[in-house]
Amino acid sequence: MNKEARGKKEMSRKSLLKAESAAAVAIAAVLLLGLAFTVISIVKLNYAPEWKIDAERDFSYDAWSNMEDVKTRADLFTQFMSADINYPYGLSATVPFSMGGGDVPVFEPSKSNSKLAVNTEECTMNITFGNHTLDPVDCGGVTYYSENRQYPDQIFRYENGALILAQGDNSQMKRDPLFNIQKNMSNYNYTVTINAISLTGDTESISSSTLTALRLTGCSVDPVLNSDDYNQSIDSLNLSISTRYTDAWTTYLNNTAKDAGLKYGTNYTINSTDDCVCLSFLPSGNNYSIYVNKTVLCAELGRTGGGGNLPGGSLSGGSGNVMKKGIWYYFDTVSDSNYKQYMNYLKDYNSGVNLSINSTGKELNGYTASSNVFPFSLNNNPSELTFKFSNFTTFESKPSSVTLVMIYHPTVDTPKYLNMSIAGKSVPILTGDSKKYWYLYNQTVDVTGISMDYPSNLTLYMKIEEHNNKYINVDYLAVRLN
Repeated sequence: MNKEARGKKEMSRKSLLKAESAAAVAIAAVLLLGLAFTVISIVKLNYAPEWKIDAERDFSYDAWSNMEDVKTRADLFTQFMSADINYPYGLSATVPFSMGGGDVPVFEPSKSNSKLAVNTEECTMNITFGNHTLDPVDCGGVTYYSENRQYPDQIFRYENGALILAQGDNSQMKRDPLFNIQKNMSNYNYTVTINAISLTGDTESISSSTLTALRLTGCSVDPVLNSDDYNQSIDSLNLSISTRYTDAWTTYLNNTAKDAGLKYGTNYTINSTDDCVCLSFLPSGNNYSIYVNKTVLCAELGRTGGGGNLPGGSLSGGSGNVMKKGIWYYFDTVSDSNYKQYMNYLKDYNSGVNLSINSTGKELNGYTASSNVFPFSLNNNPSELTFKFSNFTTFESKPSSVTLVMIYHPTVDTPKYLNMSIAGKSVPILTGDSKKYWYLYNQTVDVTGISMDYPSNLTLYMKIEEHNNKYINVDYLAVRLN
């Protein structure tokens, strides 16, 4: 009995020790977990905000670098086109923007958003001298808005050749526009040279935390003013810029005039309001030679990796069954079923073509087609095709105009183009007449008042005279709703 009692007592003691050990482990685990949460909380409260600020600041530097790329490319395009260099395919460049950033792994993994916009803010330049008032230059602009959570929000703005940094109500010009005042030491007169930048393209913006792209295309450099053409001396003029960033422009124009040797109040004055800056050269015995050019660039937003509103390349033709404005689409159906196998050949082309040039048949010297082309046979008498849409059922909103772009090549000299229409409305016919060249067709058609309630009504009809065993090869064909 004593032996049995001692056994029970020993078992009870071991059970108690095991229970105490398990309790100790549980308490230790709770304490360690609490310590871990305490450390994480301390880090999140005391260190993570600083890390977030540093991360968002670094991300802002990257965005600023992207904006500098925009200005650099615009300046290069201006120099090339001003020099009249023969660039056979036009000038085009895509600047990628990383829209999401400022994340701190583990502690603050969420990314801050940002917004990229084209032509959503007004910027207009006006010049008057004597009794002459030039047509205003609509400059437009590209604007990047940061939407930070810790680091102060900033605005990066490219307008009229200038790159501006704005924060709150203050703005500062960080990269100068193509604007120069030079004193002629022989006669003490001044030469004023201005190269305005006009950004065309749809008014649009993207707010995102993913990769976005801005495409710039050089269109032309147009003369605006050459004072040598006026049989008169110019001793005064007014240059005004309508802009939201008056601080930056006021400081820049004032410094530029001073650096040229002009005296404030005697030779010039600067007046500014909340949305306009005016530089006035005063009659003070000086004469001014003025030369103004306007560089026209097309700016378009789109997402990299297919789709979007950048014409060509990896164009996807949109998504879903709704056709939207500002996006390029390629036709998916044709009236002759024998061409069905070639429909996908309409959506690509070799890079380098300036698709924004308005033309009914611009020669693309040196152009080489992509690997696959759509062969529009001219064996019928006459040859007719109607391109249609079948994969889309509705418009997001009815368009007021439609832009058609085509790259094509006749395999016979002087083909006779008979008819061409969009949604039943006649449009200018193709004019390319040499088998030596590829041609670009770009026309915008007003479709207001046309019965076009559904995408199936958006058709392209082409009629060409018969030429046995000859073709009109099409390397690219797309439409955009406006």
